[in-house]
Amino acid sequence: MRTKRTLPGFTLIELLVVIAIIAILAAILFPVFAQAREAARKTSCLSNTKQIGLGVMMYVQDYDEMYPTNVWGGAPIGTTDNVLGKDTITAVHWVWQILPYIKNRQVFVCPSDPNPKSGWTGYSDVQDDCWGIPTPISLGHNQMIFGYAWNKADPCGWGEFPDWAAPGVGQAAVPTPASTYLIADYARGFMETWWINNLRAGNYTRVYDESAPGGGATKDGEEPWKSRFAQENVFRHQSGQNITFADGHSKYRKGRQITSGEDWMDGFHAPEGLFVREY
Repeated sequence: MRTKRTLPGFTLIELLVVIAIIAILAAILFPVFAQAREAARKTSCLSNTKQIGLGVMMYVQDYDEMYPTNVWGGAPIGTTDNVLGKDTITAVHWVWQILPYIKNRQVFVCPSDPNPKSGWTGYSDVQDDCWGIPTPISLGHNQMIFGYAWNKADPCGWGEFPDWAAPGVGQAAVPTPASTYLIADYARGFMETWWINNLRAGNYTRVYDESAPGGGATKDGEEPWKSRFAQENVFRHQSGQNITFADGHSKYRKGRQITSGEDWMDGFHAPEGLFVREY
């Protein structure tokens, strides 16, 4: 008599063991994949900042070693390569001054910026917004170098600026260009010494919709900044940001390495990370 032959199969225990192993491997590998993707975005952003640095240096060579200058009194951009058109009035002109050397507005957007259309870094698609930057942007600039020169035509109707308004400067006016921050992943539009924490944590305004506290490292022991500064999501790239320096080179720096250049704010003498200097 012929007996029925049964096919071998997996027991329930064996299936559960396999599923458990897959779950463990996934838990181990998914963070690794996420870090690899972020490393790629960091490299892409660094490449963008290097292009920007090269564009600034080319501009400097063409304009008697002067850095680009913002026109706080407002002036038409003069190019259609933005979201509003060439007649758009804006106080922030450095982007449009170096754009002919770069020819790609996408370099101003960091791939790790969750909202490059944030008003915190100046984006605006409103025609009469003199403070607005009519292109997505993830970066801030050192306004003590790019300045804020007054335009006598004053199409924004602001009147004359007080005596703290400052024109842009030339290369000779920057004593340590290789260690002076020029353009960087930044949580606000204008880099200032007091607001150094918005550079130390470049996505802070995106996460909390408020400026990081002023005062630099002197605030590191205070809440809620202390807890928030320990969270990965407040940074652009793996606990740090990409920075272009005043000599045109770019590099990545950890948030806790970034200094204001002011001893009382940094808590130590930091000659290598000068942020904004009074000239």
